Amino acid sequence: MPRKAKRVSADEDAAIPTKKQPPSSDVPLDFSTPQCLFESFIAPVTRDEFFSTYWEKKPLLIQHRDPKVQSFYRSLFPMQDLKLASGQGIYYSRDVNLCKCKDGKKVLLPRRGKANYTEIMKDFRNAKATIQFHQPQRYNDKLWQIMEKLECFFGTLVGSNVYITPSGSQGLPAHHDDVEVFILQVEGEKHWRLYEPIVPLAREYDVAPVDKVKTPTHDFILKEGDMLYFPRGVVHEADTPAGSSHSTHVTISTYQNISWADYLQDLMPALLHDGAKENVDLRRGIPRQQLLCLGPTSAGSTLAGLLKDLANRIEGGCQLRSCEMLRDFMGSRLPPYVKDGSPNKEKGSTKKSVHPPNLNSTIRLQYQDYAAITVDHVPKMLDPTDELMIYVFHAINNNRESHMVSDSEESPPVSGLRFPLSHMNALKEIWKSKLLRVNELPLEDDHDKVNLAISLWTEGLIENVHTES
Repeated sequence: MPRKAKRVSADEDAAIPTKKQPPSSDVPLDFSTPQCLFESFIAPVTRDEFFSTYWEKKPLLIQHRDPKVQSFYRSLFPMQDLKLASGQGIYYSRDVNLCKCKDGKKVLLPRRGKANYTEIMKDFRNAKATIQFHQPQRYNDKLWQIMEKLECFFGTLVGSNVYITPSGSQGLPAHHDDVEVFILQVEGEKHWRLYEPIVPLAREYDVAPVDKVKTPTHDFILKEGDMLYFPRGVVHEADTPAGSSHSTHVTISTYQNISWADYLQDLMPALLHDGAKENVDLRRGIPRQQLLCLGPTSAGSTLAGLLKDLANRIEGGCQLRSCEMLRDFMGSRLPPYVKDGSPNKEKGSTKKSVHPPNLNSTIRLQYQDYAAITVDHVPKMLDPTDELMIYVFHAINNNRESHMVSDSEESPPVSGLRFPLSHMNALKEIWKSKLLRVNELPLEDDHDKVNLAISLWTEGLIENVHTES
């Protein structure tokens, strides 16, 4: 059974920093840019204060007592959205789970196949089970709009879950996550208890041992419109107080597998590949039977020296080529939000100007926040010379419906284009210029200028603003 809520206001709990949001507009979030969205998302805390004081360090509670803000939060996947989603065909495990906390352990109700709303609600009422709905941004446009902007801001995937917990019930035991967490209280109240991390900035989800979570560092009630942030590794548990009909909250999470360790694993193959071309020591053979050695050997000093050489290359400004992480992000992320009624609502809008650009056209980049330029080798199956090429990856045609719920462990295919290295300055010019004439692109051949513009236009990355006759 959940522990009885200690009904104190967060203001009385000096251990958790609390901010109260001032009155706002009908839509309390500024969607004009990713930066503006995040700043309004955490207001009244400033962006600098958040990252210097709270991010990866300690929890933060933001209380919204403005009815307009509370009303906006209630639109982020309320109970009726579950009914709408179930009408479109959802399945247990992939889309929804039913769980409860019993004797400090998570108990998952054994449900399989297609999920029916009536059956879900029966388990919710009779079994006192928590409804865990995965990736609700696939069905709620406001969450889609928030999360695709957050993905632009953070430069990594952002996922979410909805937890609907009946009165006097707890869905999950005390545990820590491997993600940075933002909790948005949509309906009702939730009693939260936070504990000191067992593993600071944990890289894996884990249920906390009972003997490690005796005394909470924070104990408070989250009310409609409130937002709670805490870093990965913070042990937490929550239950719906007996006095509430039910609680609905949205967990928005990010920074999973995006640590320096993960980044180094992604960078090292390219660093070693490029370094071995210039440093003969990296091309020398390892000592005989080195693979059979266990523990320290004389090879340790050699390895240390080679790693120092790679470090010097990085400090010297060598190209850092993120390969798999960037491909996975661009292929998996949400497409740009498009308002209701647009023809390409589910996959973003890639509507192009009617006429392709020519040498006399003035062009403008679209969807800059949803595209990335990188350099990588052409796969050997396509080019045995192992040539370096420019890749332009983008997310404007990604599928919102499959965001973060792929049945395959493989990264989804990423949309993009490939250009020779000679096109780098021209691409950089397009990326930094508000308006640019095709004939001004820094390429020697006019044919290359037009082909580059048409290629980007065909993908929907640029628009032809004006063409002189």
